[in-house]
Amino acid sequence: MKKKLLSALVFLFCLAFTGSTFALEPDSKDAAPSATRSTLSVNCGLSSSGGSTYLAWASATSSVSETITVRYRLYRVVGSTLTLVSSSSSTATGTSAYVSKPVTLSAGSYRLVASATGSVSSTASRTRNYTIS
Repeated sequence: MKKKLLSALVFLFCLAFTGSTFALEPDSKDAAPSATRSTLSVNCGLSSSGGSTYLAWASATSSVSETITVRYRLYRVVGSTLTLVSSSSSTATGTSAYVSKPVTLSAGSYRLVASATGSVSSTASRTRNYTIS
């Protein structure tokens, strides 16, 4: 009985020191340096400039320095029909990019769609709805 207990303890002791050898090696596609991994986020808005003038804008930020293209499209929404009112884009190198353009809007519903693409990271997008009265 003592022999079985002792051999079980020796086995567990050896297993404790060799447990790390059973770990799987990461895939080569996941072994890329963390410096090339990035997070790209985009934001957008429609700011009142007074009267019927508004500023449509979009911005993008990345966790690494890269070439970022940010764009927006502003649509007028009537029922289920979208009509393009304004669009613009800008490209910058660094960790952020910004684009804006003044627009004249009448009362109604609008949809602002912003997207960004980075040279290192993938894409990001955001949609916001507005009602102008």
